[in-house]
Amino acid sequence: MKKIIIKSTGFYLNTLAYVNPGLLKRKGYELFCNPLSKKVQPHHLAFLQTAEMFNFNFEEKKMQAYKWGNGSKKVILMHGWASNTFRWRKIIEKLIQDDFTVYAFDAPGHGLSEGKLLNLLIYKNCLEVFLKNVEKIDYAIAHSVGGFALQYMLYDNKTSGIKKAVVMGAPGEADDFFVFYKELLSLSKKSIRLIIEQFENKLGNQPSFFSAKRFAKEIDIPVLLIHDKYDKDTNPNYTEQLSKLIKNNTLIMTEGLGHNLKSKELDNQIIDFINEYSLN
Repeated sequence: MKKIIIKSTGFYLNTLAYVNPGLLKRKGYELFCNPLSKKVQPHHLAFLQTAEMFNFNFEEKKMQAYKWGNGSKKVILMHGWASNTFRWRKIIEKLIQDDFTVYAFDAPGHGLSEGKLLNLLIYKNCLEVFLKNVEKIDYAIAHSVGGFALQYMLYDNKTSGIKKAVVMGAPGEADDFFVFYKELLSLSKKSIRLIIEQFENKLGNQPSFFSAKRFAKEIDIPVLLIHDKYDKDTNPNYTEQLSKLIKNNTLIMTEGLGHNLKSKELDNQIIDFINEYSLN
């Protein structure tokens, strides 16, 4: 059934490319930016409600944000595609015991936040709005697409106040996203060209502009880069390349943690990395 739906979607988009190019652009953009995020489960909500929950507005949508603890060290956590803040539960519990104030928010179209669409520019802009709504934050920990958006923000915004970052399992090229959908849906050259045109119109740049290698050259704060050697969702080669481009970085390549990168040992390494800087 899933294969039939995928094939039908590709056929529909390819047909639109000829009979209604304008509609194809809109539908293609919406499809590519729709995270199809799962609903927050009761056990997720039970943990999220242990936070001080608050909202902020972004592009006329209500975003759900969280705060745990009242420590002297301020950190922001950013989740990945089709995820939500609950993914950080284990490390949040450790951080608040180590004099941290922990902030997080569900990205647009994720968790308890409103909206249906997310892309790199939306996530980056939402992060900047969030940072303006809270006290000064010194550190950032981000996973997957969240890590890509964080790198973009550090490249584009030199006044964010972030002093140190942890980037986990992040993708490296927006172009890969289009290659994935082109192959998955068997999209024609015309279909993918029109959809890319829509992205350029919405984001103001060609997909090739959104490159972690481009961003890395402008990042001048200490960064901990983490990726699993056998990550099946994002290519670990990108993170290895970043380790050669970011001026001040530490690289950890794990084995067996997959894309989620969850382990007690890794959480401790992340906290140690931040503390090493904070105590200097």
